[in-house]
Amino acid sequence: MNKLIYEIHLYVPKTGRLTPAMLDWLFQHGQSQAQPEAYWPVRRIKPKALARALLKLDPHLIPAQGPGEDVELHYPDPNLGIVLYVHDRGVIIFFPYMAHIYARLLLGICYTYIRYLYDSFGFWSFDPQLNILSFADDYQSLEDTARLMEAFLPRMLSG
Repeated sequence: MNKLIYEIHLYVPKTGRLTPAMLDWLFQHGQSQAQPEAYWPVRRIKPKALARALLKLDPHLIPAQGPGEDVELHYPDPNLGIVLYVHDRGVIIFFPYMAHIYARLLLGICYTYIRYLYDSFGFWSFDPQLNILSFADDYQSLEDTARLMEAFLPRMLSG
């Protein structure tokens, strides 16, 4: 059975704040390297350097080479399925939909990484499932995400 995957995108805005218009631009042009650097609303990062910083935070993460210069960091418990995908413009945290207490446990782990990236490097987070943009995921965002997972998981599994 394929797992339903949730994702949270993290970026460092050049202006100190991330706006919906900037996210629209990223989702429209983010896969293209043809755009001049001045047009990009988020900073370019060094994936390997950021991966090393995340490994200092959590040395149990398992690194894997992604496409090009990208790096994947896998949470050591494969049952939780957490992957931090570090690319040249940010980080995407992937994890499976889970229900009840498991969702809150999973989100608590992810929140640790999100908060670290915000506090240490100025990353803002965007949750495309809830369409929530924030400078650091807060407890309310986590609760909203957990409720979304609990509400939609049964419907997704039955459909």
